[in-house]
Amino acid sequence: MFYKKVNKKIALLVFLIIATIGTWFILDVISIGPGLPPSESMPKWYIPGAWKGNVHNCTSFFPQISPYCNAGKYSGGKFINVWYFDDESEFLKGEDILYRYLEEDGNLSQQKLNISAELKEVIRRREAKISYSETFGPHSFNTTEYESPETSGYFLVYERPFLKGREDYFIAYYGIMDTTNLTEETPALKKLIAKSYYMSNEEGKIDGLRAEDKKEKNDSLLPWL
Repeated sequence: MFYKKVNKKIALLVFLIIATIGTWFILDVISIGPGLPPSESMPKWYIPGAWKGNVHNCTSFFPQISPYCNAGKYSGGKFINVWYFDDESEFLKGEDILYRYLEEDGNLSQQKLNISAELKEVIRRREAKISYSETFGPHSFNTTEYESPETSGYFLVYERPFLKGREDYFIAYYGIMDTTNLTEETPALKKLIAKSYYMSNEEGKIDGLRAEDKKEKNDSLLPWL
């Protein structure tokens, strides 16, 4: 009788442990998605070489719009700065703050980039190394071109790149320091964008900063079109 009671207690304890671990696992998968890192590590997703240690603090060129931010540095003064948001309202707020700052600090314009050729080369190299990265989504898209004495480059917004039901938003800046001649540097920056590119959700979006706001503004100015 004594051993039966002990065995029942042990069985109950094992059941509770398994149930607790199972509940934790389910909640963890729901909150961050299977195989995806926590919010503080998400900026690394768009920084080539991040998993090999090429991770730095955010650049001081721009305001702090998210607690989740990292940068990657590359040859020739090129760098990537990535802000991550796990909430749409915080993303929209941060995007607005950044855009207003850029308007005052430098020159902004909307520029379309096509990285089809660069992506093909990246995919070819990855296949040769038996490496893989999702490249669903457009290979030609709008960007926000930014020029200032300190840095010039392109801003890209990745909305929901992983799963339709997940709130993942990235603002990435692909730039080069100490130059205002962006035309000469664009081929190199397009290669950097291609290396960084990731989109596994076919319904995800890639665009420049505040593109929808501009569209609504233009529509209101031209209501007869």
